Amino acid sequence: MDNTIELLFGLADCKLSSSEVVTGDTQKPFRLHTFEYDGDIMDVCPNCGNKMYRHGTRTLSITDVPAEMPVKWKIIIPRRRCPNCKELWQPTLKGIDEVRSLSSRAAISLTQHSIRDAFENVGDDFMLSGNTVKNIFVDFLRVNERQLRFTIPAFLGIDEIKVKKLGELTVITDLEHKTLFDILQGKNQKALMEYFMNLEDREKVLWVCSDMCRPFQGTIGEALPNARWAIDHFHVVMKANEAVDDVRRSMQDNMTKKDRIKTKRGLAYTLKTRLRDLSADEASKLRVARTDPQMKPLMTAYDLKEDFFNIYDDNPTSIDNARQAFYDWERSIPPDDLYDKFRTLAKTVNNFEEQIFNFWNCPITISNGFTECSNRIIRENNLRGRGYSFEVLRGRTLYRKTNLERIMANDLVEFGPSIPENEPVFLFEGPDEEEFDLAPDTDEIFD
Repeated sequence: MDNTIELLFGLADCKLSSSEVVTGDTQKPFRLHTFEYDGDIMDVCPNCGNKMYRHGTRTLSITDVPAEMPVKWKIIIPRRRCPNCKELWQPTLKGIDEVRSLSSRAAISLTQHSIRDAFENVGDDFMLSGNTVKNIFVDFLRVNERQLRFTIPAFLGIDEIKVKKLGELTVITDLEHKTLFDILQGKNQKALMEYFMNLEDREKVLWVCSDMCRPFQGTIGEALPNARWAIDHFHVVMKANEAVDDVRRSMQDNMTKKDRIKTKRGLAYTLKTRLRDLSADEASKLRVARTDPQMKPLMTAYDLKEDFFNIYDDNPTSIDNARQAFYDWERSIPPDDLYDKFRTLAKTVNNFEEQIFNFWNCPITISNGFTECSNRIIRENNLRGRGYSFEVLRGRTLYRKTNLERIMANDLVEFGPSIPENEPVFLFEGPDEEEFDLAPDTDEIFD
């Protein structure tokens, strides 16, 4: 049998009878290919063995991958019925998804486009409603949820993010390979414990990096038996910046309005800048502040902040030196109430001493920077379609082209959705909300 149609369209056992462009006043033009079944026909009933008789034909309406315009198929298939047991036979065609009324290649193309484009835009290309595209995409996600399993990371990052309408989400990453591993709805210890306890090969997790969230602590200790917890050092040192801000605000309470505005506008940002990163103008501001007796407490706070950052910077490899540097820093905090925030920071380090100093024990430079980057992508994606369900938001982020490429490149999965070649990376920039009109079907933003 001639397999030209199968080679061209991916459709088996059919012949092309006509091809035309259909136009109308109420719809956009589309190309219509009409096929007739050309395969084997069953004449004997598989149930009782009686001869089957013709029972008319059935016409399938199928959406194919768009070319210059949307493409539709009309496939005419025969039917046979048994007069004895009433068994109805009709052929099963290779190359179509009859449940979704799509060609197999259109199903793949549509879901891949849905990962990076708005459902309304994809629907316009395929001449389907945005809501239909959304439902097809959700079905795709549910199939992959059952069939796709990424390799459990040895170095795992955990962070939380708040998303409007969905609440708190927990983001899990593979820090070694810089890939997104999963997203969970909620961050309470019960939800985390249930997830990790049901995770296959959870004993292979050796290191976990997170902030000082207590639910993470309980989960890591019980559900990940071989994991050591290292607190992300950025979450630690940022508390030194918060302490400087606290000193500045306390001092501003006792200033005149003019001096308060001058301090806030002139020094608030500069005080958060590392000494090594100061511009000439910023360095000049701090030199002037050091000569002003009124600003002396603020400069003491700045020096405390810098000394705390230097615990990490000056001791990149020695945990003993880092610990000693912290003890020396803790003793250097002035006794004044003005510096209570620094004492709170010291107490935090003492409460989480093992986890914070595990930073120096980890065989790789462990940081949750990549996890924070994943959080940004989730926020941008959510801006694109306010009202997305958790399932859609998770799928659009987890199955991004760049994430799948890294996963495949590092051989971290045995099965996954196909990755399109030479197509844009999925990334949505989030403009201001008032600039959008929303699609009524999908709550997405019109371009």
